[in-house]
Amino acid sequence: MFDLLKTGIINKRTLLILNYAKLDINENQLAIILIIMELSNEEQKNFTASHIAQYMSIDKEAVEQEISKLLVSHLIKLEQNGKKTVLDLMPLFARLTVILEEENSKLITDNNYEFIEQMLKVKMTTDMIEEIDSYMKKGLSKPKIMSLMIENDVKAYDQLIKHLKSYIKNNEIKITRYNWLND
Repeated sequence: MFDLLKTGIINKRTLLILNYAKLDINENQLAIILIIMELSNEEQKNFTASHIAQYMSIDKEAVEQEISKLLVSHLIKLEQNGKKTVLDLMPLFARLTVILEEENSKLITDNNYEFIEQMLKVKMTTDMIEEIDSYMKKGLSKPKIMSLMIENDVKAYDQLIKHLKSYIKNNEIKITRYNWLND
């Protein structure tokens, strides 16, 4: 799905508008994200709460609170880019991608990674589950993990982790920085 977003086959705004509730964000947070996406271009990549509030029916303080909630929920992050602080939407779209891929798979209710247990013939410990959860937060979905296991003929947990690390390292896609947000 990242490839579809990156190439523009899937409209990012539409995807977000139709699925924002699945991310547990409210309408004000959605509007803030959409305004930032709309105003972003190569020259303008950072915005103040005052600037965003000009386009909304809420004040600067409310905008700051909503952005703070998005940061706390790890849907967005701030990164230093030279002297400027830039908002990165990668976590938001990574989480949305995972949610949508899992909805379309039979693995949606597999919260303890029983498919890994079955494929590797091991009992998942709490630490193992937390480790897999950390990869899920980086944008890997259960269907993607399963396909990596099948493609690489993974037979042991340590092999799985090695392949997940390699996949994340080699396929990290920063598709949500401001320069791509204009469809």
